[in-house]
Amino acid sequence: MMARRILLVGLCALSSSVVPSLSAQHFNGNKALDYARDFVAIGPRWPTSQGHAKAEAWLRAHFAHDQLEEDTFTADTPIGAVPLRNFIVRFPGKKPGIIVLGTHYETNYPLRTINFVGANDGGATTGLLIALADHFRDQTAGGKQLDGYSVWLVFFDGEEAFQSWSQSDSTYGSRHLAAKWGRDGTLGKIKAFLLADMIGDKDLDIQRETNSTGWLVDLVKQAAHKFGYDRYFFQKDEEVEDDHLPFVKRGVPAVDIIDLDYGPNNSYHHTAQDTMDKVSARSLTIDGDVFLETIRLVNQR
Repeated sequence: MMARRILLVGLCALSSSVVPSLSAQHFNGNKALDYARDFVAIGPRWPTSQGHAKAEAWLRAHFAHDQLEEDTFTADTPIGAVPLRNFIVRFPGKKPGIIVLGTHYETNYPLRTINFVGANDGGATTGLLIALADHFRDQTAGGKQLDGYSVWLVFFDGEEAFQSWSQSDSTYGSRHLAAKWGRDGTLGKIKAFLLADMIGDKDLDIQRETNSTGWLVDLVKQAAHKFGYDRYFFQKDEEVEDDHLPFVKRGVPAVDIIDLDYGPNNSYHHTAQDTMDKVSARSLTIDGDVFLETIRLVNQR
């Protein structure tokens, strides 16, 4: 997804070849994988393509019976004006405030000629959030509310550059939504923003993103420790430009949960090799466990 500015610091992460036993009490990573597989089967999803329109329709149909908002806008890009669409799904909570979970769903426009399907880069985390939505939907069935803060899922469009990564050619959807929510007062209600990116990788190695909010990074680490997942989290530091930055810059507590070590020497990133055989239900289980526990810890603050 990102031709981003990256700063590597510290030790390499430990291998994730050995994963703790995951019982039925854990988040359902198999369901997240199934959703990801169905979504990725659409094919390349770069903006202005038929695949992008199909991805929009797929998300629209899946959340047809939820509190769904389609945030449409036109982006000024190096290829001209491009219509884009963020999807926002709301699950109401009893406490005043919002926890936002985000991912991007489109694929890279410059890679449109190589059948880049973005299985890990947008597909896996879209499946993760959809499976998380199932969890929150069950908790709010029959008009009930979540015990803590409201949870909003955001599927960002236009994260990828249209030409080459820069502050003006990237993160179109998140920049638009952060500005919009800044104008209407929503930003002040957000207690935490958790961004998921490229964390379906079978060899899970989530870096500590150094632009992220410190106390929220600590809560993610605490959540991972609860399940014995320490080896998969924060064994090295990276500075990453991603969809969390427009929110961080506006004072929203945010963390980018990202694994930018994808394949040998990152060789699968932004290539036609980013396919579903590289994605793991166990990694998605780990992700889901940590997201849900982090939400619980944010509610306790």
